[in-house]
Amino acid sequence: MHSSHGHKHGHHRPHGVHWQDTRAHDQPLVHKDQPPRQEELPLLDDCSSWDIVKATQHGILERCKELVEAGYDVRQPDKENVTLLHWAAINNRQELVKYYISKGAIVDQLGGDLNSTPLHWAIRQGHLQMVILLMTYGADPSLIDGEGYCSIHLAVLFQHMPLIAYFLSKGQSIDLPDLNGITPLMLSAKQIIGPEPTGFLLKFSPSLNAVDKLEKNTALHWAILSRNVNAVELLLRAGANCDIQNAKGEAPLDLALQTRNRLIIHMLREEEKVKHSRSFRLLKSLEKYELPLLLLVSAIVMWAVGSIADMNSDSWLLKGSLLAILFVGIQLFIRRCISLKGQRYVPTVFFVSSIFWAFITCFVWLLPDMGALAFQVPFILSTVGLIYNFYKTWRTDPGYIKTTEEERKQTIFTLAEAGCLDYRMFCTSCLVKKPLRSYHCLICNSCVAKFDQHCVWTGYCIGAGNHHHFVLFLFFLTIVGTWTVYANSVYWKDHCPTTYHQDGAWTFLIQIASCSPWLLYIFTIMLLHTSWAALTLVMQLYQIACLGLTTHERMTLLMKSRHSKHPVSLRTTPFNNGCLQNLTEFFHWRCFGLAKHTEIDWTKQYMLPFDPTKMKNFQVV
Repeated sequence: MHSSHGHKHGHHRPHGVHWQDTRAHDQPLVHKDQPPRQEELPLLDDCSSWDIVKATQHGILERCKELVEAGYDVRQPDKENVTLLHWAAINNRQELVKYYISKGAIVDQLGGDLNSTPLHWAIRQGHLQMVILLMTYGADPSLIDGEGYCSIHLAVLFQHMPLIAYFLSKGQSIDLPDLNGITPLMLSAKQIIGPEPTGFLLKFSPSLNAVDKLEKNTALHWAILSRNVNAVELLLRAGANCDIQNAKGEAPLDLALQTRNRLIIHMLREEEKVKHSRSFRLLKSLEKYELPLLLLVSAIVMWAVGSIADMNSDSWLLKGSLLAILFVGIQLFIRRCISLKGQRYVPTVFFVSSIFWAFITCFVWLLPDMGALAFQVPFILSTVGLIYNFYKTWRTDPGYIKTTEEERKQTIFTLAEAGCLDYRMFCTSCLVKKPLRSYHCLICNSCVAKFDQHCVWTGYCIGAGNHHHFVLFLFFLTIVGTWTVYANSVYWKDHCPTTYHQDGAWTFLIQIASCSPWLLYIFTIMLLHTSWAALTLVMQLYQIACLGLTTHERMTLLMKSRHSKHPVSLRTTPFNNGCLQNLTEFFHWRCFGLAKHTEIDWTKQYMLPFDPTKMKNFQVV
């Protein structure tokens, strides 16, 4: 097989090519040099004198039928030892493949310089539909070509992710070795610089500790030898063993020291430190109670910051030094004792801690001064509403798309057969068919139905299941924050001697800070929480009532509108049913049966029962 028929061993597709791009080439591959330029191609109208190879390359079915009916043997290889079925496969001529097989062409006939089957040729070019067609006619994906590769290895080598997924859904083993015992994961780590397809293969749970026949290297060994930083990071994150030695007795760190790649050496040594720290029984036992421990520590830190500010000492140097020591201490604690998964909840636990101390402050200092029930009752009710809706936002499933292993394989197979195995309908991370309005959250590493955002303050995604609780959480947080800010001003007016009208804002700030630094500390925190909560609430209500969109959809459409010659109107989307109806559907209002709305399970909704023309220009991925 020549250079134009596919990349040679060691070459791979350039980065940036979308994985779903499996369309046929506009220019047929016809000889061992580069494909001819379009202006050099002969006129297709004058093909009566073409030989059958050229007619096959250009997909001229009638001319090919004419020559076969005249006696040409479809099994006969040309001077390059290539059959007509090979030429039809590499150029994605599906009708010709069907015709030649009906005339006796051998599906798995070997040919070309690399002694490959037509299936191998189609894989190298990434023709998914051609691969499906050939396998329908009995093509064997386990056959090995002249380089020692079977079908799944070629798909990995040329970074055709749809083909990898299809072969695995058809029963090919993710750990299938080539002649040298190289598994697809090893080949990816060895040959392909970059995160894919290594990251894609890891989603199918391959063996991380399998070794090849000759060097006894694992995938991690090969990634280090190839200086493949992305693959090393992915393999370590997946749990690759750093202690396995190859045939020469070299562990991964030994190879990294030989290659002198500082980044890989640093990554391996950090992995050793993490492993060493986990060996301590105390730290290992703390992993089970990581979140409560982090919450306790954050509450202590929030109290300590306020207490330092509230100290009687007038030395700002002392207070600054104590705060710096506290900051360094909490950083060391998080890095040493909290896993990477647990660290994503750091903003959440500090938010909860700040709200906790704000409640304590309100009930101890502020609420007694607000003697009238008209001021006390709204605060207490709003506090209950805030706690309840925060808990529901945090604990309710936002709409994660969940499937079994069998369902994933069936989805891949079905979409591939239908020609829809692309990013618009298939999530390459979760390996599921994407429901309408869903999106893959990189932080949660899961597809979420009717995705709105990943909220750092709750630590979870906001989606179809908990979006209304999130909006109510914002509403009650705004009320509680506003009440706290107002109650602080009343407290300062009654208990702190101030001269705001005489000396201005700066002197007033110094006076209230001297009067009660703790209250100023809580006031500042709640003012910040109230500001972002109020702004987010207004934006959420606008999107829900006036547009019928989520935050992700609105931002995506705005970006699309900016870069498009034909701006998209946010108000004319298929999900906007009018202000009242939008609110009714979002909050599930029934109003004693007066309001009607359709209950939609967005985790299983792949199309809506409306005029398809309304979906024009609306595509959010």
